[in-house]
Amino acid sequence: MVYKAFLQPGCILRKILTVHTNTFNMATSEINDSITSRTRSKSTTSAKLWNQLNDVLEYVPKFQNKDRSGVDEKTIQRIESKLGIILPNEIQDVIKIHDGRDHIFCGLNHRLATTDLLPIEKWRPYENESPGYADLLFECLAQKKDVLVDKNLRNDVQDHLAAYIDGITNAEQQSKNKKKKISYQLDKDEAFHALPCELLIIGEGMDDYGEQYLLSIRSGRIYLGLQTIPNWILIGTFADWIKMGIEAAKQEKEDIQNSHDEIEI
Repeated sequence: MVYKAFLQPGCILRKILTVHTNTFNMATSEINDSITSRTRSKSTTSAKLWNQLNDVLEYVPKFQNKDRSGVDEKTIQRIESKLGIILPNEIQDVIKIHDGRDHIFCGLNHRLATTDLLPIEKWRPYENESPGYADLLFECLAQKKDVLVDKNLRNDVQDHLAAYIDGITNAEQQSKNKKKKISYQLDKDEAFHALPCELLIIGEGMDDYGEQYLLSIRSGRIYLGLQTIPNWILIGTFADWIKMGIEAAKQEKEDIQNSHDEIEI
């Protein structure tokens, strides 16, 4: 048998290759199973988050979003391509369960994700927002008014902040050179607006306060901007936004009920 094997080395080689191929296929299958399992786990987690908020809002069915379908992968990729961004995984999983809804007239002040999240088609870069909202944020950041702006925002909009500061510096230098006041205008700063979006408007609340929900593309953090105060506060993850809504649904039940009865959706 040894002699035959020696004369037919191809037999041994084929056996070795077969073993390695089978091992590789098994490993690949395990990896694919693991990825599928993690994907299902994320989808389950996102569904649970929505369900928790919808369950506590049973007394105000117009403020639930159970009847709103999610978006598909193709739509997400189209919006990402249009905006030149890649959405954080958590947010992708969330909107695959339920997409947002159109802004409710005058907005609500209960900060519920089921009412305030906008449809993905209406998400837009905050850096281009008017009237002057972006100007105000970057002015506060540049002047280090940390009482008004959550400290994490400085890192989450670092590229646009650097461009804004450069623009201010250049305007000051031109003023010195020309010996006359040259005002910096953010809407005309080509370097600033050429940068990829870092902060995305994904929701809107009460119009009186100019409430906007802002998603950091870099970190996935969600902020609430109250433009007319002004103030930009950290909400955290989408799960934190859901928890905030659950607490409001319990503690502000009478106010939410009144809003529900008065509003037409």
